Amino acid sequence: MIYRIIVREPLVEIWSDWFNGMTITREKDANGATVTVLTGAVVDQPALHGILNKIRDLNLTLLAVNRDLSESDTQHITNT
Repeated sequence: MIYRIIVREPLVEIWSDWFNGMTITREKDANGATVTVLTGAVVDQPALHGILNKIRDLNLTLLAVNRDLSESDTQHITNT
């Protein structure tokens, strides 16, 4: 599953390996503030919790955690 995790503080791409190879980009939020976005595949819930623990350990401000639904995920949700 692909996750998109947003934190307030700036991170540079060099942190990507520490965050399980997630892509790190900077974007503007709805209010125009610059935020850091970590995007990438997360294999399971323990891996997601590991990433979130690293964010906590760095004392970063977690703004959002979103799972990008693929077409197959959407189909499964619709059909159940």
